[in-house]
Amino acid sequence: MNKSSISNITALLKKIKPIHYLVVLAIIGIGIFNGVTGIMPQVKQSRYEKGIVKSFDKWWEEEGANNFRRVGLEPNEQIRQEEFEQFRSRAFALKPSYIVEDRIEIMKKDFREWWEINGGKEAFIEKNNRYPGEADFQHELAEWIDNYTDKFVRYNMAFTPKKEQYDRLLTSWLLFPSVWNYILFAVLFVFTVIKLERRWQWFILWGCIVGWTLAGGILVSLLTSTSFFDHYSGERYMGMSLTLAFLLGATAFAPRKDMVSQPVSALCFTGLLLDMAVNWFVNPNIFGAVTVLSPVAFGVGAFAGLKIETRRKTRYELKQEALLERAQRVAHRNPMAEMKTKTRAMIESGIENAKGGRSDQALRLLSQAMIQLLQEHPIDKAAVRSLADSMNKLYIEISSNQWLEWGEIAKAKNAPEAAIMFLKKGLMLEKDRNFARRALYILGETCVTNKIEQEDGIKRLQKVIEMNGTDILAKQAQRILDSQKKANS
Repeated sequence: MNKSSISNITALLKKIKPIHYLVVLAIIGIGIFNGVTGIMPQVKQSRYEKGIVKSFDKWWEEEGANNFRRVGLEPNEQIRQEEFEQFRSRAFALKPSYIVEDRIEIMKKDFREWWEINGGKEAFIEKNNRYPGEADFQHELAEWIDNYTDKFVRYNMAFTPKKEQYDRLLTSWLLFPSVWNYILFAVLFVFTVIKLERRWQWFILWGCIVGWTLAGGILVSLLTSTSFFDHYSGERYMGMSLTLAFLLGATAFAPRKDMVSQPVSALCFTGLLLDMAVNWFVNPNIFGAVTVLSPVAFGVGAFAGLKIETRRKTRYELKQEALLERAQRVAHRNPMAEMKTKTRAMIESGIENAKGGRSDQALRLLSQAMIQLLQEHPIDKAAVRSLADSMNKLYIEISSNQWLEWGEIAKAKNAPEAAIMFLKKGLMLEKDRNFARRALYILGETCVTNKIEQEDGIKRLQKVIEMNGTDILAKQAQRILDSQKKANS
């Protein structure tokens, strides 16, 4: 992975707010919860059935096949399979299926048998003093099955419109009818929340999410009370398809066209159609009602997206927009001015990062800004000094080599005051004797040549000679000192 890719990923991560991480963690938690509650019964049943096969194989090898040989029959594959089916049936009779839906089907058959043959009707007549009808049978059957299914979270947390247990709307949204519903929810919910929290106040966004999560079950309950869907009213409703449809509608439409791009709008419509297709073709029959209601929720979301005012921007966002607008205005007049504006904006951003404790980002931005200031012509001496002072006040750690390098650049750019300032800062930090001696020479030469702090410059050149009086640097320093003496005499 190259530096550009790493910087792009870093920039993307910095745009993600803490609330986004919380949303992602919550969605992952919901996914784990659905996986455990939805898949574990199948896993347990699969283990049990493998155990049945293993037990039968052992019995067949040790006893079963020999039993047939004793009575004069050669045990072939057909006989073996017939024996296995009987063995499997006896095992299932002793231990019911772990899969709740399979167990319910068996319970319906057992209850019908008890009702018709083993005294069910008689017990009802004795208790209620009247002969039962089919509605009574269904009522008694439902109560019997509910006593069993209420032991399982995917039943006691789900909302069933027929039972009117509206308190379960507080938990039914945690369950998803299929893995496809969860995948669509995980992707599209994060997408819509990130988009809408940039436009809406947080309490409006989360108020709509909570409101539609509760209202979704109520709408399904109303629709299943109609003649077309009434035979599905006893089934479980779960998930957040209608909430998701609302969020997709709100994301696809905004008060101004420039606030929603065509790809975003297309993704919202595609997400709605995919979720509707899953509910209609993959999920149980009650989700046909959810499919019918999804365009309604999407339409309400679109209306909300068009009408709800955008949230107030933070002071930092307003400041950044003002800087960007100013940079764009200047860019039309002068490219150099645009670069200067970008440099100042970079300084502002670097200082903000430093104050926020992001020292590495601040160091990178402020160092780059200083280099760009030194590339300007003429150099803005006030801006250079102000940036250097800010680095000191914010405790931005600049290496001695960096200060000395900036000093040489400033000297070459004919900005002696800035060069002297940088060289002094570098000398304060430099530990290497040779680098320090060269910096002393450049500082002394700059001071003497430009007649700025001349006495201090002379002392620094003399120090260069004291440290080593035999090399070329010492000879150059002596030549400058001699020229200075002649000029003063």
